[in-house]
Amino acid sequence: MLAGCGAQSPGPQGQTIACAIGKGADFADVCTLERVAGSPQIILHHPDGGFRRLMIDPANGAPDALDGADPVVLEQGSGVWQFAIGSDRYRLPREPGPAPTS
Repeated sequence: MLAGCGAQSPGPQGQTIACAIGKGADFADVCTLERVAGSPQIILHHPDGGFRRLMIDPANGAPDALDGADPVVLEQGSGVWQFAIGSDRYRLPREPGPAPTS
């Protein structure tokens, strides 16, 4: 029998962050920050299943895009890294902490 048919996969594990997905969207705490173990890479998951892969600069903690043609554009943000990639905007804590090792 196919007991798992139709069951949804669990969502990504990580910290909830504010994001504004799409042109004109308002910020809401609906995205998930996933840290890649043993790496300065992170993945920002959108509620619709989309995502962005980023590298956190070890020198200053600033985010930088890994995938796609759209660069990270830093914006003003108090106590957070606020930035845009294309029409999507995000707010990350200034010090997201080290990536887990396991």
